[in-house]
Amino acid sequence: MNKKTTHVGDLTGNFGPDIKTNEPLSDNFRQARARDSLSDRLPGLFPLMMAVYLPTFLILLLVRQQNLVPIYHLTGDPSKVADLPFYVGMVTKFGILLWCATAAICLFTSLYLKHLNPSLKHQRFLFIAGVITTVLMVDDSFQLHEEVFSTYLGISEKIVYLAYVIMVALYLVKFHKIILNSRYLVFLGLAFVCFALSILLDMRAIIDLVERGLLYDRDRGLLENGFKLFGIVSWFTYFSLTCKEQLQQGIHRFQS
Repeated sequence: MNKKTTHVGDLTGNFGPDIKTNEPLSDNFRQARARDSLSDRLPGLFPLMMAVYLPTFLILLLVRQQNLVPIYHLTGDPSKVADLPFYVGMVTKFGILLWCATAAICLFTSLYLKHLNPSLKHQRFLFIAGVITTVLMVDDSFQLHEEVFSTYLGISEKIVYLAYVIMVALYLVKFHKIILNSRYLVFLGLAFVCFALSILLDMRAIIDLVERGLLYDRDRGLLENGFKLFGIVSWFTYFSLTCKEQLQQGIHRFQS
């Protein structure tokens, strides 16, 4: 089959001199185009701006209106509020950042796959993973299971742990086929092993060993938080690589 050849000149013949010659656009034209673009886009962006900024404004308004807690305690950096060195909680903060990154990657990928994957199985798999990761991130950030639920709501820490275990177990059962066929299953398995070891080191039996002098408290703390960090890193690695793989496969299917 003979293909008709099109010259570059034929393609650029209908455009202005700036485009044909690859010369920079004049400043006046660029400024006029920017003004038109902004004025055209603002009405369409207004609902999105309201959805983004209105909740932020309401949060700050609630902080201002309440009188139970000093405003600086809610808005200031915890280290400065408590007059502690900047490195306090460094490992925990790093773990929270990885929680946040994993949740963002999973949620973004799930929304993207919604238009690429007709079956939607992997889209739901990653979306629920993002929700679960968000729950764990919020718990880790605000010490929900350690203080908030037990102190302010009267819910035992064991019950909170049990609720998380049931939540994750239901997730694993629902998507067990996808998980078992995953190329990066080893990282998810290591994540659960590390989380389990971290929880075991936080139990009363281990604390009794510390009180009896059979285990140093610094070693228990290092092992507990160390295994937790390894678990978060493994969780992040598994879902990051899985999201990358699903995006590549989805784009390939879409283009084929």
